[in-house]
Amino acid sequence: ADIVATSILLVIHGGLYAATFALLGLLVMSTDACGARKCGDPAWIDRATDLGTWGGAVLLVVDIVVAVFLLVRRKRAFVVPIIGCVAQVALAVAAAAMEVRAGPV
Repeated sequence: ADIVATSILLVIHGGLYAATFALLGLLVMSTDACGARKCGDPAWIDRATDLGTWGGAVLLVVDIVVAVFLLVRRKRAFVVPIIGCVAQVALAVAAAAMEVRAGPV
């Protein structure tokens, strides 16, 4: 049961990682009004994208490595992907907050 739960949660974490890309890609459109209004620093978009891409990838890889390590050692591992999913959502919210800073003021 632990292997099945851990596997499902790891797939969910991968889906959250993909959803982070979609969210950040859609939030870029909030800068469309910047031709007519004053906007924030556009460098925030790059910073948020880097955080979402590299930070999310590191979270996912660490999540998978630790979960597999615990499964091999026959320890309870389903908690690790739960923590990874919560961390991925927090990372997505932080990256979205960074990206909003580039939009209209």
